[in-house]
Amino acid sequence: MTIRGVLIETAYRRLGTVSLSPDGLDKVLERVKELWWELPSPAPPERAGAVDGSRNRKEFSGYVVYAVGAASVTFKGSDPENLEIEADVDLLKPYEYSDSRLRILMGILEFKRALSLLAEVSLLMLDGSMLGALVRPPSFYHEVEKEIREVVEELFEELKESYSPGKINSKEFYSRFPETISGRDYAVAAGYLEYLEYLYTIHLLLKRAKEEGKLLIAISKRSDSRLHSLDRLLPDITVLNLLNLPPGFTEPAFGRRVDTERKFKYPGEFDDLLRSFEFTVSYLKLGEWVHKLELLETSEEKFKSFERALSHLNFYSVSGYPYPLAEVHRSVKITSSDIEEVLRILKFKGITGREALGE
Repeated sequence: MTIRGVLIETAYRRLGTVSLSPDGLDKVLERVKELWWELPSPAPPERAGAVDGSRNRKEFSGYVVYAVGAASVTFKGSDPENLEIEADVDLLKPYEYSDSRLRILMGILEFKRALSLLAEVSLLMLDGSMLGALVRPPSFYHEVEKEIREVVEELFEELKESYSPGKINSKEFYSRFPETISGRDYAVAAGYLEYLEYLYTIHLLLKRAKEEGKLLIAISKRSDSRLHSLDRLLPDITVLNLLNLPPGFTEPAFGRRVDTERKFKYPGEFDDLLRSFEFTVSYLKLGEWVHKLELLETSEEKFKSFERALSHLNFYSVSGYPYPLAEVHRSVKITSSDIEEVLRILKFKGITGREALGE
């Protein structure tokens, strides 16, 4: 018998014993009804934009060939206008911390694309959580030793002078690392420089959006936030999706900062800069599914700004999801076949380490 057969037998034995539903669902529903508000009427923004990123890779023994991309689309009312896509293809060596580094590299392109688009739109939608992007430290962060920190932060000051949209500036500085930084330390140093560029880009985006009074909205399909503590184990979004709720949203939580989500110390000046931004957070249901919404707070009256953002999202709702975000997601998704085509064009052949298994 194969593992598949054993798994099937085990699943039949567990039938009826595996349940996601939290205890006291009826009580939770009564509580949520007090938090659940009706959506405002749909209203188009002057001009809207949406940004999303994507990444994929092929793992080899000791290194990774990757592709990252970011795309943006603009809408005038319900009419799509410009679609722009940027991408990078390269090799990460050594292999260590490649998961964290690829997420950061994608984020750099994604937030730079958002930064470039900001001047053209009154409403900018991002896929995922801004607070999540800020409070999730990379896996190598606590391994940045003093020598590496000093070298990288000095190079970062130069990077800021040559900072430019549409590309990953950190890559221009890898060759400047001293020879004493090698192996795993090299991956840490490269990742730390990329992380500083990532934080710098986010800061520029939030600062400009706040100063210009733009509606900057992040929409998450998944979230581990327990803003309302609806269940002892499950995050709020999971519980809300288990309830048969009509379209609407939860009572907004104003003034949410990075330090209200998670305690975390940023490097250098970023510890003050990034804690100065506040977000309005709510759970939103436009159709069948509940999503988490984060709106950057500006000088505009908070609830007025929040209500205006909801009316725009309601205007763009198609099958319960903002259509511009769905459109840009389809445009930027990097598939495994895309990676294989990249490898074919590069004429790159390497050892994965799984050849002996026929894989």
